[in-house]
Amino acid sequence: MGKFLEFLGGVIVIGTLVLLTMTLTPSLDMNTLVAILPWAFPAIAGGLILVAFGSMLDHLAAIRSAAERQADIFQQLIERRNPAKKE
Repeated sequence: MGKFLEFLGGVIVIGTLVLLTMTLTPSLDMNTLVAILPWAFPAIAGGLILVAFGSMLDHLAAIRSAAERQADIFQQLIERRNPAKKE
């Protein structure tokens, strides 16, 4: 899921930048730029937020798997330290 969100955010950012350049190519004046910024800036920011959220999900998944490995190692250490009692 994290990689998909990173990909989707990247597509949104790149697509917005492509649309921005296509719109500004015919006329490079400040009026056109000012008219475009209200939709371009939030779209780019939203794409970057998706990329960051996807990256965060990947990191959380890595932390979870590392925590599970550490718990298994800790359990093995406890079992070796305290042998089962014989009755």
